Amino acid sequence: MDELSEREREVLTLLCDGMRNREIAAELFIGQETVKSHLKAIFRKLDVGSRCEAIAVAIRSQPIQV
Repeated sequence: MDELSEREREVLTLLCDGMRNREIAAELFIGQETVKSHLKAIFRKLDVGSRCEAIAVAIRSQPIQV
C-alpha cells in the first residue's frame, strides 16, 4: 500500500466507503475518467483485478480506515 499516491489512497478510501465512480469524482472534484485512471493504477499497484479485491487488500493492510 505504500506505493499508492496520496490521491490514490483517497480514491481507495472512498471506494471502501461504498462510493461509485461518479460519487468519488464529485467528492474529490475530479472527473469520472480521472477516477477510472486512479482505479486502474490502484489495481496495477496492488496486483488486483477488481474493486472487491482492492477493498480486501485495503482492509487487510489497515492503513486506511474503513
